[in-house]
Parts: sequence; C-alpha cells; structure tokens
Amino acid sequence: MAKNYTGPEKAAILLMSLGEEHAAAVLANMDEREIQAIGNYMSSLGDVDVPSMDSITKEFYHSVEAGTGGLGIAGMDFLKMALMKALDPAKATEILNNITTPGEEMGGGLETVRMLEPKTIATFLTNEHPQTAAIVMAHLEPQVASLTIRELPEEIRMEIVHRLATLERVSPSIIRELDEALQNEFRASGAVSGNKLGGVEVAAHIMGSLDRATETSILSAMDEVDPDMANEIRNLRFTYEDIAKIDDHGIQLVLKEINQEDLLISLKTASEALKEKWFANMSERAAVMLKEDLESLGPTKISDVEKAQQKIVGECKKLEEEGKISMGGGGGEELV
Repeated sequence: MAKNYTGPEKAAILLMSLGEEHAAAVLANMDEREIQAIGNYMSSLGDVDVPSMDSITKEFYHSVEAGTGGLGIAGMDFLKMALMKALDPAKATEILNNITTPGEEMGGGLETVRMLEPKTIATFLTNEHPQTAAIVMAHLEPQVASLTIRELPEEIRMEIVHRLATLERVSPSIIRELDEALQNEFRASGAVSGNKLGGVEVAAHIMGSLDRATETSILSAMDEVDPDMANEIRNLRFTYEDIAKIDDHGIQLVLKEINQEDLLISLKTASEALKEKWFANMSERAAVMLKEDLESLGPTKISDVEKAQQKIVGECKKLEEEGKISMGGGGGEELV
C-alpha cells in the first residue's frame, strides 16, 4: 500500500521522478524561496517505493508510467545534481548549504507573530534588540510591517528599518533560536526556515506603505547614518509598475508632463493592467494610435526601456513632491 505523503513531499517526489535533466528545467523556473522549500522536503526523502511514486505521478499527470525499482537515489543527492545543472554553481551551493529537513525546522513562534495585531507586535518589539526586531519584521507581510512601524516609538523606527534594509541571509540556527524563544510567549502554529530575509527591496516596499510624514522622518534620520541606503530605498520605493496605483486624475496629470516617445518605449515590458491604465486616461483616438505604435515597435534594448521608465517615474515623483498626485502610499496626505 502506498504511503500517504504531504503536498510538498509529493512535489519533491514528482520532481525526482522526472529525472535530473527535466527536474533541472523545472527548478530553473522557480525562485530561490520555492527551491529552498521543496529542497527541504527532497533532502529528507530516501528511496521512494514504486506504489507511492506510481500514485503520485498518476495524481499529477495520469499518464506517467511508474518505474520498477523506486527512485533509486536519495533526495539530497538528487537535489545536488539537479541544482548544479539548473543554477550557477555558487548559487546552487548557497541554497544547498541552507537546506534543512522538515523534521529539523522551527516550531512556529515567528508564524504566530504574523497573526498578531500590529500594535501587539510593536509592543513586543519595543523591548527587543533592533536586529531581532528586523528579523521579525522580515517575516511579516509588508502591509502589516508598515502598520507595525507606525506603532513603534519614533526613536527606534529608523534603526529597525535600517537593519531590515541591510539584512541578508540569516542562518537556520539563528532563526531556530529566535523561533524557540518566541514560543515561550506565543502558541506555536507553523514552521519557518533560514531563507533570505529582508533586504532593501523589502524595506522599500514597507516604506512605500507608510504615510508621508513617517516615511520622511525615518529616511531623514537614516540620511545621517547611511545616506546611500536611504537613497536606495527612496529609488526603490516607487517603481514603474506602481504607476497603476495612481488615480485617474493623477495619471492624466502625468500624461501632460511626459514625452510620448518615452511612454511608448516604457510600455514595451509593462503589464497589461498598467497598459490599460494609461490607455483609459487618454482620448480614444490617442489610445488607438499608441496601441498601433506599440504593435509596430520593433525589438528594443532593455536598457532603453528601463531608461524611459525611469524618466516617467522621475516625473511622477516630481509631481508627488509638488503635492499634485498621490503615488499610492499607505495613508499619504489628502490632496486639496
């Protein structure tokens, strides 16, 4: 009788049943967190028996024939070979070094924090070391993290955001120690592993959800201790795709300020949602002409597309600084 496996275990077994070449192709299309997650389960698998493999492959494909001798290879060995084929050796080694088996993962203190109210989280973090607070913040959804920052005492906000922005890979042992400490106060409800946390992108995302006064206060204070990081967060706080967050009146103001050639080139890699946002705020004739120009636009250097997008984002930021538009933050000042 085939053993009952969990969903992640089935995914790991299915990948192994594909063989190294096909598994490598699949892994190459997954992001690092997904590889890390499935790798944790793959590393704990031994030789999977035929009935289990047959049941799993039929469940997913209904047409894959089962082998006759199980997989014949341990999960970690298979993972090493597949990752080395799918990724740069240095990146593959980095992921492998952070693989932990599911049985060794943390209990759930950090997962419990994610379910608390921002004010409760802030009260807890106020008495914690800023580095500990940054790790906890990195586990929160950006919107929850931004609400939590607003509840923190002003004198510690900047240091926590700065540490969050400079946070990179945290070892599983450190996460485990923190997770176990949190379990003394919160009911365990899940597991987390030592994946990449924080980073300037996460910090910028969170800052983008803050009201203007709080954001300005934090970045002004950060200018004193790390101006380069403060500027990097400012630059990442609003991306070209974030233009979709601007209301229709704001989009119409932006259209008056930008070069139409820049707009055309910027649309080359834009999402369909953002394209429709632009088109909806033009006259019907202008929208039709722009769509035709876009369809006839030949191959374009990605550097030219990014340059055009950056110019448009620059105009958006200028209009925002002048108080003419709101760029979709989490509670910016009301326009009058």
